Amino acid sequence: MRLGIARANERTFMAAQEGTKTVDLEQTVGTLDITAIIRNWNHWKPILEELVARTEGESSPIVWLAPLPNPPKFLLLAGNFRAHVIESGFAAAPEENLTPQFFIKPSTTIIGATEEIPLTSANHALDYEAELAVVIGTQLRDATLDNAMDAVWGYTVVNDISERKLNDGMVDRKKRSNDDFFDWLVGKWFDGSAPMGPHIVTADEIADEFVVRARLNGELVQEAPASAMIHSVAEAIVYISKVLTLEPGDVISMGTPSGVGMARGRLLRDGDVIECEVGGIGTLRNRVALR
Repeated sequence: MRLGIARANERTFMAAQEGTKTVDLEQTVGTLDITAIIRNWNHWKPILEELVARTEGESSPIVWLAPLPNPPKFLLLAGNFRAHVIESGFAAAPEENLTPQFFIKPSTTIIGATEEIPLTSANHALDYEAELAVVIGTQLRDATLDNAMDAVWGYTVVNDISERKLNDGMVDRKKRSNDDFFDWLVGKWFDGSAPMGPHIVTADEIADEFVVRARLNGELVQEAPASAMIHSVAEAIVYISKVLTLEPGDVISMGTPSGVGMARGRLLRDGDVIECEVGGIGTLRNRVALR
């Protein structure tokens, strides 16, 4: 099943998509909180499947909003594709005994599949990062490789928009030894810097292999299979769950392939359209807009 938050005829509602059919779930679920549905999925799944099967669907044009605009935790992996590590100027990642590196983005970064990405006066090098993201379905602590994937409820797409040169405009800045790390981290936190969606595809409806792509103004700039990730979804869940408790509705974005703008020498500009796609899930199509 594909679940998301849709807007049509000036109404916002939870919706399911099947093929070209979009079904309004408002009267049945009575909420816009997909996390509430995830927590009680065993109850809701047969109800929603039956509703989708017997309903004709929405006839009005649909705009997909972010499916999880306020996840309990929004976690992202850094440097999870070897080629991206190298293009970022770092030494090649060793072949074994690596730990996933993860960070958190605030929920104010999250926007929908077609909303505008703000380009502000504080941005000097705004960049794109197409990513596969996992949605957690059950509370989980100290996962193992045997049970980690049981916690995956679904998958979506994230564009981890990143400001690469935060504070570069400061005159006579006195830098501390860790300022470069915090500039990198806080550069991930701009409002509107995480398009998500267009919906979530439940894990039982999708193949295990994904291909992650990005197109800038129609030109293919990123493409790699998820099998090229350093840490698999299961490995990331195992590591993260030993640090913190994963909860229904948590989102884990799995890192980006090579081909980002900084490496290509072509960062985002006002009016650019960046499309991020994961095969089998969907496509984000966001325009960059000067604010």
